[in-house]
Amino acid sequence: MAHYRVAAPGAQGENCNVVNRTRQIRVEGDIAIIPLTKGYEAIIDAADVPIVEALRWRALVVRRKDGSIENVYASSNAKGGNTVYLHRFIAGEPEGLHVDHRDGDGLNCRRDNLRPCTASQNNCNRRRGIRNTSGFKGASWNASVGKWLARITVRGKRHNLGHFDTPEEAHAAYVKGAAMHHGEFARHE
Repeated sequence: MAHYRVAAPGAQGENCNVVNRTRQIRVEGDIAIIPLTKGYEAIIDAADVPIVEALRWRALVVRRKDGSIENVYASSNAKGGNTVYLHRFIAGEPEGLHVDHRDGDGLNCRRDNLRPCTASQNNCNRRRGIRNTSGFKGASWNASVGKWLARITVRGKRHNLGHFDTPEEAHAAYVKGAAMHHGEFARHE
């Protein structure tokens, strides 16, 4: 579930999600909402407002080759013009590591949703690919065999987990393999 909201084009009034021109951070209980460009909003812990409020945050939309949105991140320019990502800024820029969003939502930058990881672990937590036709992560049709193939990637290397009669059976094999090889970074959908 995405934690960001996009304002409807031309929306106005108190009940819409249009970001005001000053883009002030709103605190709602233990969370804070950072208005971004393009109508997006990022969520952080309210306790982190003092460390992020000095920067002007914008939406960085990552698109797939077909033009659809893969993910959205909050970024800013720091001194020297370097791009700073909100999730890395909050997590303290772990040297040599990535920062993973547990729920896959690039704008949910609450500390309990962020964890340091390797590039390989970060890839384990990716959603099902857009070209997937089975509807299940890790399951694809193998026409030469006439069955569904379960496949998993572990540290950059693909491993076949077997052929199955249904995509559900292939997906179940993937889920078992992901739990074994990806651990807490396993994503099943």
